[in-house]
Amino acid sequence: MSSLPPPASPMAGAGAGAEDEARDWAEMPSDALAAVFGKLDVAEILTGAGLVCRAWRRLAATDPTLWRRVDLCHQGDLLETEEAEAMARAAIDRAAGTMEAFWADTFVTDNLLHYISQRAPSLKSLQLSLCHYVSNEGFSEAISCFPQLEELDVTFCSLHGSVCDTVGRACPQLKHFRLNERWSILQSEFAPYEGMDDDTEALGIASTMPGLQELQLIGNNLTNDGLMAILDRCPHLESLDIRQCYNIQMDDVMKAKCARIRDVKLPHDSISDFKYRAYIVSSIANSGSDFEVDMYDDLLDVVTEDDDADFDDIDDFDDTGSDGGMYNDDFDM
Repeated sequence: MSSLPPPASPMAGAGAGAEDEARDWAEMPSDALAAVFGKLDVAEILTGAGLVCRAWRRLAATDPTLWRRVDLCHQGDLLETEEAEAMARAAIDRAAGTMEAFWADTFVTDNLLHYISQRAPSLKSLQLSLCHYVSNEGFSEAISCFPQLEELDVTFCSLHGSVCDTVGRACPQLKHFRLNERWSILQSEFAPYEGMDDDTEALGIASTMPGLQELQLIGNNLTNDGLMAILDRCPHLESLDIRQCYNIQMDDVMKAKCARIRDVKLPHDSISDFKYRAYIVSSIANSGSDFEVDMYDDLLDVVTEDDDADFDDIDDFDDTGSDGGMYNDDFDM
């Protein structure tokens, strides 16, 4: 009686199949790899995917479409200022003049803004928050280089005075403008007596931004006169946010003026949906309490862990003495 051959091992077949299906990710088609990279944020490419292998590093360094929108918000919380700025400069360089959006907080300086202004002539969206190292002079010089800007968000920075007039004249295509400030406890208690009302910014908006569709002025010192000027001279407004603008008196005339605007948020409306609400004096303060939220606590519950970024030593990314040494694009072709 002939004996049958022993059955093949299931594991052997699986192993052979797995071996046959083994892939060399370095040989991944560039269009497919670009699609994957397009799902990642700037920091993930610069500190992770863009360093995996020679082919991936080459794509990350030479495909400017990956850098059209540079979002570095919260990197100022995770990295030292010099590290975050080096990352920003690397992204700006790789965009090769095609960058259309730059969003960042805390670490932006006059020097970095100048760097952007010289390398991003097509910028359409600029968002800066908590950037206390940006001066009126530095901002005004940079903004004059962005004639195609359509969206500008300046939240809790140290800008004041004629900045709105400067922006409006430099950016004739501006449609979305957010200039948010913190209404302090002193303003709440003493504005009626100390002349803390100020329509400079409102009048600058009214006289230079006729094409605005969205305007957010949280915590501004404007009065009814300033708001009336905006409503009269910005006929395309569809969204107006004047929360915590406590110099505004919503009388019948003002309510009638605002009625044409589709989305309106009034001075005493809740700020619960505002991204940076933890940096604002709480509503309790505006009721007479001296309670104030610490401006540096509980912004976004960002958890920083050692393995989130490999920048423990500044020499790791800047060993050449130039900005962003870690991100130089020297690799074997």
